[in-house]
Amino acid sequence: MEMPEQITMGPVLLTGGNGFIAYHIIGKILEANPQCVIHSLDIDTTRNRREGFVNLHYHKADISVAEDVQRIVRLAKPRTIFHTASPEFSDAPVSAYYSILVEGTRYLVDAAFQLDTVRALIYTSSSSVIHDNVSDLVNATEEMPILRPPLQKRIYSLAKADAEELILDANRRRHIGGRIILTCVLRPSLVFGENDVSSLGKMVAVARQGRSRFQMGDGQNLFDFVYAGNLADAHLLAARAMLAANGQNPHPADAPAVDGECFNITNDDPWLFWDFQRAISARVGLPVSPEDIIVIPKWVGLAMGFISEWVVWAWSWGSRGPNMTQEGIRFSTMIRTLSVEKAKRVLGYKPVVSMEEGLDRSVRWFLNEYKKERYV
Repeated sequence: MEMPEQITMGPVLLTGGNGFIAYHIIGKILEANPQCVIHSLDIDTTRNRREGFVNLHYHKADISVAEDVQRIVRLAKPRTIFHTASPEFSDAPVSAYYSILVEGTRYLVDAAFQLDTVRALIYTSSSSVIHDNVSDLVNATEEMPILRPPLQKRIYSLAKADAEELILDANRRRHIGGRIILTCVLRPSLVFGENDVSSLGKMVAVARQGRSRFQMGDGQNLFDFVYAGNLADAHLLAARAMLAANGQNPHPADAPAVDGECFNITNDDPWLFWDFQRAISARVGLPVSPEDIIVIPKWVGLAMGFISEWVVWAWSWGSRGPNMTQEGIRFSTMIRTLSVEKAKRVLGYKPVVSMEEGLDRSVRWFLNEYKKERYV
């Protein structure tokens, strides 16, 4: 069997290839093999581009359109697929969750089985599939059940769970050429890193508006984060393991199975949620001293969120969403930690970039490279 570092990964196809997570995955692939042929499928190919590589191809296509997916898959003839396409969990309309996450995944799996080239498919899911997004989640493992209604009310999480099911059901099925495709799922905690203009942009905006001194709840809620470069490493570890194992059925006895499995991915270093926001504020040049922190009780925050939701709904006739929501208040006051022991044991995963260094890189990129006025 080839050693993991020598595994032929390409051609590679990334869905959502111009998203910031895919940007980091592409960087890691090119770092390991600058000649690897890579194809990116995304509805917006103008963002997060890596220029100067003739072997890197950006294709404008819609993951929720079957014909688009089939066209790009046939063109790329991928050996490895990283399926990262996803709408923003807080900003997208409800219809987008199912069209992109569920239907898009179904189209991708169907297209992959129409070729004889695909060997490994890695899906970027979400830790929210095992969480009701209300109660505390403490050192959760992959063995916890996926939640369904009525326990799970968030449409995004339900759609992610449906997509997971499609991916795992595809594992070890035979495609048109008779070979099997191996699949697995990664469930990252809250991701941050360079080229993140969504979550990071909002946190920088909070700092610049002087709002980092406000804290919801007692601030003792631990939260797991993961630097995007470490998450990209986990993707490559999973791909190499499955490419090495593919074609051997049953799985080699001397190696733990990766295919058909889910893996939590974190920085293995939980932080207090509000310390993370204040760490960003400090790096923006607006540090918050402990004596300047203004604590708002959780129940007050929930009341403010309730009022905000109804006022904005009434004012906009339901066409706009509020900046403050009850869900957001709960999210910022809950404990949400994940066990990453399975990824360390099975994938050999180890976060190389620390939280501090990851934050340094992320904020430095934002301040130096990202100049759009909406985040200034």
